[in-house]
Formats: sequence, structure tokens, C-alpha cells
Amino acid sequence: MLKQLILPLLISYGIAESNQTTMLQSNSVEIDLVTKKGEIKAMSIGRNLDIRCKKVPISNHAFWSGDYASEDVPDVCKSTFVTTSGQLSPMKIDDEIETFGELEVLDFIEEMQEDNNMLLIDTRKPLWYEYRTIPTAINISFEYILRAKEFKEKFKQSLEILGVKGDRKPYEFSDAKTILLFCNASWCGQSPAMINSLLSIGYPAKKMKWYRGGMESWLALNMSYIQGEKNEKNIQHTVGSM
Repeated sequence: MLKQLILPLLISYGIAESNQTTMLQSNSVEIDLVTKKGEIKAMSIGRNLDIRCKKVPISNHAFWSGDYASEDVPDVCKSTFVTTSGQLSPMKIDDEIETFGELEVLDFIEEMQEDNNMLLIDTRKPLWYEYRTIPTAINISFEYILRAKEFKEKFKQSLEILGVKGDRKPYEFSDAKTILLFCNASWCGQSPAMINSLLSIGYPAKKMKWYRGGMESWLALNMSYIQGEKNEKNIQHTVGSM
């Protein structure tokens, strides 16, 4: 039985919502979502392919002319992103921390359904998390770990969620969860900052994974996402508020 996840009442599946024009590619993960009304919604997390896009030829002209996508390619088959933000991160953030791509993220999510010692963590601020995130992700803002003295209570709550014991160094990590962290993109420094902060307090590197591409790569590949308002039942899984 898949783990039931408490999710916002107002949920948008974006293009992931099944309809007559879209289909999920292979490598999808099936999960159960529980809404505020207590309704169980089955959801497939994966890459959503618009059937109309299958007619677009994989050619130099279609993919790379001008500002990349050709004008002949339908709008439903392409997205626009800001290309000048932030600072690029290296592919490896630590020798012992694995860098994940989308398929590894899906594998992690699938395994997480049967393992309560695994967490997918959106490290961005709550407003970003509420706008759009990866299904099954909880929110622990990077600020709560990076600026522990300023966010003392949030820091404490975060450590409890991560399975870390103790009020001060040295902390006890025997029950620390295996976590996969992400933020906005390969140019976003929030998840790297949180990872480095966790390493500085002794969190085991072998229990951390990093999705470098973050939301930009996730959305660029048309992967399933959710968005909406938190409800009271979700507060226990989410540190902080809007």
C-alpha cells in the first residue's frame, strides 16, 4: 500500500492532468494523494508528453534555430525560462553525495513510498514551495539551517523532521533520514547552502542526495508538479508558513 500523502486542497497537476492530448512516458511512479476533504487521488509522477509534440521532428532546425525552438514548433511543445540568473554549481557538491537526475529522483520517490526514513526536500522559501513543487516534496527552507541562530525554533523543528537528536553539537545522527534536496535550478545556491550547513553540523554525507537541476530542469522536461495552499493536516510535514 503506497504511503498516503497529505496535500493542499487546491492542487494543480499542470500538464500532468490526464486529458485527450497528453500521455505519460515510461518511468512514471504511481502515488496516492489525500486532499483536505479526505479524498484519495491517484497520481502518476513522470514526464508528460503532449501527443501533438510527437509530430515535431528531432532535427537541428526544429530544436536549435534562432533562440532554440523553431517558430514552427507548437507552443505546447516548448517553454521559456530565464537564462541569466544565479551562479552555476559544480556537478559534484561533495565526494560522498550523489548528484541525481530526473530518473534517479523518480526512483527515490518510488522507494520513499515504502520507507519512512526517506525525505524529498524542497529547500526554497515557503512561497516558492507553495507556488510549484515536485509531488511528495516537503518544505524545509535553506534559511532555517543556514541561519540557525536567527531561525532558532524553525531550526529545531527542522532537525526533528530530519531525525536528528540533540539541542546542540555534537548532534546524534543515528536516526537521521536519507534526504534528497533540490531548489530552483543548477544556478540556484539554496540547496547547496543547506547541504553545506548540514555537513557543518555533522549530518552524514552518505545520507544526503542532491537534485542539481531542480525545478527548472524538472519543468523543462515537463515532469509532473503540484501547487496550492497548505491545509492544517499538512503543517506537520512542512516547516514554516506562507
